[in-house]
Amino acid sequence: MPDRTDAQSFDRIAEQYERLHELRGGGPGRWLPTVLTAGGGRALDLGCGAGRHAVVLAERFAHVDAVDLSGPMIELARARRARDNISYRRADLLNVEATDRYDFVLSVATLHHVPDLRAALRHIKSLIAPGGRAVLADTVSPRPANPRWWLYGGEVRRLLRDLVRRGPAEAGEIFRLSTGAWLDHRVSDRYLSREQFERIYREVFPTARFQDVGPHVMIWDADPRAPR
Repeated sequence: MPDRTDAQSFDRIAEQYERLHELRGGGPGRWLPTVLTAGGGRALDLGCGAGRHAVVLAERFAHVDAVDLSGPMIELARARRARDNISYRRADLLNVEATDRYDFVLSVATLHHVPDLRAALRHIKSLIAPGGRAVLADTVSPRPANPRWWLYGGEVRRLLRDLVRRGPAEAGEIFRLSTGAWLDHRVSDRYLSREQFERIYREVFPTARFQDVGPHVMIWDADPRAPR
């Protein structure tokens, strides 16, 4: 297994990660539209990956800035999910400037990667325009790290189900993609518990509310009377 820094990088697994999502299906369509605001302004997708959420935002907002630390992920997004009103850019979320604030800020399955979560949350708050909304979604877990044997066992059980539902070719491809470099990444992930998540996020967003939609989601609406 590579060291944790290498395992956490999406650069070497971008294509495999995207293919795995294609095969497994699902995605943002089920819950993201339920938390979107009326739209029409500017939106920001932090940790956009290959653009799956950005294109949903682009249907509602006049312009979307989508940033990700991984260059290969940004290349995939530009190649597969280009839209006239989306600007994809490789950048650290802390380098996104608050000079022009956003009506909607989204982050999905990204913030457990940042080295200083509280600093990231404070910066995200500075990016939100008065009356805007932040939707920050991430995985929570009762234990901070999941052992390889437990994750691998879950993929074996999934393989057995997929053999019946999908057939051997597709089931085998999913299993191969799930137990290679992506498994290294998942073993290296570190998570908050649900209680830790809500406590830390409320430190920066005191009036936030929370939902379980698969990931755990924080929703925060900025005061429309706040100075611009």
